[in-house]
Amino acid sequence: MKFLTSVFMILILFSGCSSNPSIELISSSAEIRDDRSWGTGITSGEKKGEIIHPISLSYDFVLKNTGRKTIGGTEKPNNETYEYEDGIKVYIEPNENLQAVTKEVMGFNIYNEKEREQAHLGIGKTSSPVIEPNQEGIYTFDFELGALEENPEISLVPSQEQLDKLVKSALEATLVIYIEDKQIARFDLNNSN
Repeated sequence: MKFLTSVFMILILFSGCSSNPSIELISSSAEIRDDRSWGTGITSGEKKGEIIHPISLSYDFVLKNTGRKTIGGTEKPNNETYEYEDGIKVYIEPNENLQAVTKEVMGFNIYNEKEREQAHLGIGKTSSPVIEPNQEGIYTFDFELGALEENPEISLVPSQEQLDKLVKSALEATLVIYIEDKQIARFDLNNSN
């Protein structure tokens, strides 16, 4: 009987250890950026052809694979989303206070894709679909907040006071990591700094 109990316990330990990849959040930050490296072209009016550079709420995350197996993959490309179905996907899940702050500052929840599209504001992302053992992957999100000058394409950015309020609350969220629609990790960003 003791032998069967021991074997059963070992099986439980091994199955628990192998269920999720070993991934660690190394760093997280949020700031307001005026990035001149990209922009939106004006398509009508007196400023037609000019490029408007939006102000963004930008997040930077570094994740590390602390295990012995590769996390993610590049075997299943999706030509519609320009992502890999088997790759690492990272999402920001805002808490209730952060959602309320974005609604107060922007008039809508910037983390909700449909609301962002209705406001004609985009998001830029960079990511690593794969992290090799003992390596790090960098993930960035740039949520457009508006432009500094009047134009027909993008609304004006909120006041500096409102931007300060938004960035102060920006890490009141959870970073959620998925591979092929399976959640592999969650990190409370409030506790990451």
